[in-house]
Amino acid sequence: MNETVRPLVRQRSLKTWASAIEQQPRVWLPLQLLGQGVGAWSVFWGTAIVGVVLWVQALFLLDLRGMVALACGLLICCCVAGATLSFRRAQQRDRRRGWEVDFQRRTLTPVGLAQQQAIDLGAEHSLGCYLNGGDSERSLSFQLELRHARKGPIAALTVVQLQSGNAADVEILNRCVNRLVERLGIRRSGAPLLAQKAATKRASYGAR
Repeated sequence: MNETVRPLVRQRSLKTWASAIEQQPRVWLPLQLLGQGVGAWSVFWGTAIVGVVLWVQALFLLDLRGMVALACGLLICCCVAGATLSFRRAQQRDRRRGWEVDFQRRTLTPVGLAQQQAIDLGAEHSLGCYLNGGDSERSLSFQLELRHARKGPIAALTVVQLQSGNAADVEILNRCVNRLVERLGIRRSGAPLLAQKAATKRASYGAR
């Protein structure tokens, strides 16, 4: 199992993921497509800015001086480092959790997902990709989902976050879904992704 998963977890961008889906006999589906979400540096700088603001406010409002002010600053630094470290550890755990797709065997095997079991795919299964949040101008989030004809949704596979939300990236993701469906020999459920994006955009304009 380790020899199968190890080379697959390193797909960190939409384009390399699409290439693997097109060419490899097995593909790794992470819980979240790596490289698309918020990075550890974003968390660090975000918490650091908040920490500085809180420290300055404490200095003026509580009139902190000397060692007390220094201790307060050190405490805030520890909180910033702790938040960043916690986020990095969560990212590392998520990189080892997901689904392994075997096209020849037509199976989905969970890795690091204690509540899930391996799934043998058949004619009753379908794969869909659905809007999962974001706005159509700056970012979009899509959920790759496996469904059963009678049971409905049975597995949430991969969340793909497109930071730009542009049509080219949405089309690449749409081709990924089509290729997965084709190679697995199952149906596709749901509307094409560009149609979903257009519907979201119309809805956002209508709400204004």
